[in-house]
Amino acid sequence: MRRKLFRNISILVVASLAVLTAVQCVWVWRMYNDTVEDFTRRVQSATYKTIYKAFRMNAIPGFRPAEQVRIDLDDFALWFEPNLLELDALQPYCVEVIDRLSDDRVMMRRGEVEHLENPLTFDTDIDDDGMFALRMHITVPYKKFWREMWALILSSLAMLVVMGGVLIYIVRTMFREKTLEQMRRDLTHNITHELKTPIAIAATANEALRNFSADADPERRGRYLSIVDEQLQQLRQMVEHILTVSVEESESHNPEPINVKELLEQVSSSINRNNKRVEYVTICDEELTIVADSFHLRNILTTIVDNSVKYSGESVRVVVSALRNTSGVEFTVEDNGNGMSSEHLKHIFEKFYRVPTGDIAGIRGFGLGLYYARRVVERHGGTIEAQSRIGRGTVITIKLPDDGRED
Repeated sequence: MRRKLFRNISILVVASLAVLTAVQCVWVWRMYNDTVEDFTRRVQSATYKTIYKAFRMNAIPGFRPAEQVRIDLDDFALWFEPNLLELDALQPYCVEVIDRLSDDRVMMRRGEVEHLENPLTFDTDIDDDGMFALRMHITVPYKKFWREMWALILSSLAMLVVMGGVLIYIVRTMFREKTLEQMRRDLTHNITHELKTPIAIAATANEALRNFSADADPERRGRYLSIVDEQLQQLRQMVEHILTVSVEESESHNPEPINVKELLEQVSSSINRNNKRVEYVTICDEELTIVADSFHLRNILTTIVDNSVKYSGESVRVVVSALRNTSGVEFTVEDNGNGMSSEHLKHIFEKFYRVPTGDIAGIRGFGLGLYYARRVVERHGGTIEAQSRIGRGTVITIKLPDDGRED
């Protein structure tokens, strides 16, 4: 249902952008046509005024209209060009006098039509009898009109870009919210599953202690108690893992000098091997030290190593190295596990994000470990990055300054 709603909203957004673009294009086109029509009206008005002033203003009373006209195209130009200039419409032109009674025969001409670019042509009667007409050919400055409209066009494009950006941002936000909602649902499902499993196992062992005379068999009782203890330890680790992230979000760090070699040995003893063959290798100088929060640094290295074990086959080799560089200390955790695609790699440090693995036993989690690692590293003023290839393994590199600063 939600997927269908999201699809419909996406279609509406695309349709809205298309309609908005069409409206803007029509509006700009109409503005352009209005500009051309206004130019045409100005030229026609100037032509009519010039005909009256140049040909008919000095007409002799008492003569027939056609006989009152005195035609001189040089006089016409003397009146016409100032009129065009006054109306801001001066362009190259050619003018002809035609005889209406002789199939529009050209009687005289001033200028060359062939030299005009995209000319506008219209006829205006010279005399009241309609015997003679002045045919005007004048260049229409289409390119000039478009140049004058550049500001309008750019503002329209800017508005389209802004509106498009807003709509796309809304859709992306909705998609992000949808993704976060899915992540939260997965987190709730995983937490429920992870907590219910040890509780169910511990409850079963406890039930066996009560109902199957385990007291009479010390060996069986010890085995059941070990099961209960193991499951309680697992519950404690999961709760501590969640609480650790909460503590990291709210409390400041406590930098202190740390012997890195000893820190890596502590990480080794904290690894959850999940009944796998784990080869843990450390490469580090005995005297290497760093100023950092030992609690959080140990936790993030343990989390990363645990991930290397979790996302691997029956056996895995994990190499943890630490060396000093010009800016501080660089930690590298490299494994030969399952690896991941670049599509998932760019999201692994986001809160609640988990690489999809289905419901395979032992591959569950909360999507908090690497987010927690990123937060700790950033608060130390360092950087964390990952490289991975499917089937080849993953390399996570942490670079920390040596002053333990809090970002």
